[in-house]
Amino acid sequence: MTGYENDPNGYAAYVAQKANDHIPQEEYDQLVEPYREAMTRLEVRMKGLNEDYRKKYRDYPIHNIQTRIKSRKSIEHKLVARKLPITAFAAKDTLTDIAGIRVICYFTDDVYHILAAIKSQTDLMIIKESDYITYPKSSGYKSYHMVLGIPVYRIEGMQYYPVEIQLRTLAMDLWASMEHRICYKGEIPDETTDAFTRYSNELSEMERRMKHHLDEIRRNNPQEPMQ
Repeated sequence: MTGYENDPNGYAAYVAQKANDHIPQEEYDQLVEPYREAMTRLEVRMKGLNEDYRKKYRDYPIHNIQTRIKSRKSIEHKLVARKLPITAFAAKDTLTDIAGIRVICYFTDDVYHILAAIKSQTDLMIIKESDYITYPKSSGYKSYHMVLGIPVYRIEGMQYYPVEIQLRTLAMDLWASMEHRICYKGEIPDETTDAFTRYSNELSEMERRMKHHLDEIRRNNPQEPMQ
């Protein structure tokens, strides 16, 4: 605790003071190295699952995979926002989103198939999960969020490192990308908020109908190879 919780002016001064604190580049590089390895391990597993689906079912649920490591500046800003020391130790001790991976699937069913496959891998630790597909945010945002502990081996032994994973469909990703582009860091009129909630529902309906068409084609062409 900083002592500024009930003093907005004092907190503003605190933030201004902390804005001058930085994690040394060498410490940042050392901090993110095992997170990068954990993220890469999870990415390889996701690609392996997709290839396994392709071989067994002539199908592939994952459209693409995106990865990112939080920048030093972003880590520092998050620590400031949480009123924490601007150190690599504080980042490792408190942040679970230093490494992130986004898995974009075709349809909602695909998301849950991949999710089930992830949960069947007993060497992964589920730290946190939030189902914003079944229970969307009021804005219309839909995605499945998890924080997974990925085993990383070093000379000192094995340690779990958290990787944030988001699973969503192409339609959900389109909505999230456009909402972020249009509304990020801006004052959002009520009519815009209402419109984006409506767009989310419309995209979900479009996805449902396209899945129906795919199911019909597969029913009529069960041996059709995937491209």
